[in-house]
Amino acid sequence: MKAGRKAIVVLTDAEDNGSRVSELEAIETAQRTDTVIHILLVAQDGGDQYGAKKMTDETGGRMIVVRNERNLEQAFDEISEELRSQYTIGYSPTNKAHDGTYRKVKVELKNKDYSALTRRGYYAPSE
Repeated sequence: MKAGRKAIVVLTDAEDNGSRVSELEAIETAQRTDTVIHILLVAQDGGDQYGAKKMTDETGGRMIVVRNERNLEQAFDEISEELRSQYTIGYSPTNKAHDGTYRKVKVELKNKDYSALTRRGYYAPSE
């Protein structure tokens, strides 16, 4: 597998029409493969906005509600800009076990005028 982060941009109405995997399985797969999910939600009233938001929050992406063609173009531009202006941070975990378990991560910024899209955790490597 190629090193580095990957991103998926999903254009959806968030209506499940026969998924083969559960939402939790999709989130876990994205987390294990270091993939960020961004969702462009085209929905007037319906759709599982909670599920879509959870998927983006858990992987470090974001959800944008799109109501018309102009909003769609703007949403793609915003996601494109975010993908081109990412930073990578690292740390050394205190738990050194290579057990494949999920580890929570929380990033806090000192300056509250800024925000960071971050995933909520990662899976430790397994031996």
